[in-house]
Amino acid sequence: MDATPPPQPSGAGRDFVVVEDSGEFSYYRSREDLLADFEYVGEAPCIMDRSATTYRLELDENRHLRMGPPLGSVEFHWLRQALADARDVHPEEHRLQRVDAAGLAGFVTGLFETLQLERGTEAELGLWSLDIDGLATRRNALADVDRLLAGNHRLETVLVTDPFGHQYRPVWHPKHRHLGHAGFLSYVEVPVRRRPRRG
Repeated sequence: MDATPPPQPSGAGRDFVVVEDSGEFSYYRSREDLLADFEYVGEAPCIMDRSATTYRLELDENRHLRMGPPLGSVEFHWLRQALADARDVHPEEHRLQRVDAAGLAGFVTGLFETLQLERGTEAELGLWSLDIDGLATRRNALADVDRLLAGNHRLETVLVTDPFGHQYRPVWHPKHRHLGHAGFLSYVEVPVRRRPRRG
């Protein structure tokens, strides 16, 4: 087991998740990055920070996009359903399948972490650990993990740990049954086993 403490998010309080008008989820390291990526007000119906506070895009007096004032907390059940829908429509875009947290704060924290890791936006988050048939190795990013596991036919013997300490089993999803090499890997979280309390 790695004794390194989990990384602290570098953009805490300054980064955002956007649910776009298409239903897709995007991660932005800063307000500036977010504003540079959008062209019109309705394109980002839900912008959320790490505290689950929502915002909308609006136009300033010169008709330039800006983020509006805080609108309050995101609606938990809507957010959870929107993410479930996005995972169903584009599973290859949401490859880290964590066990969803029961409350809003934990759910939002997990959403920010998985989007950062899936999009490969944070080099300083730390290393990924892999245990392959009892042999340990490390990689810098999820893409490096994918390359290492490409073509591995014994994925059930692999355990992957992300920089935040969550453990996963990789699963291969073929896109076409006659083209075995065409597809993608997803990573299904291994639930933490709790020891029973002694009375």
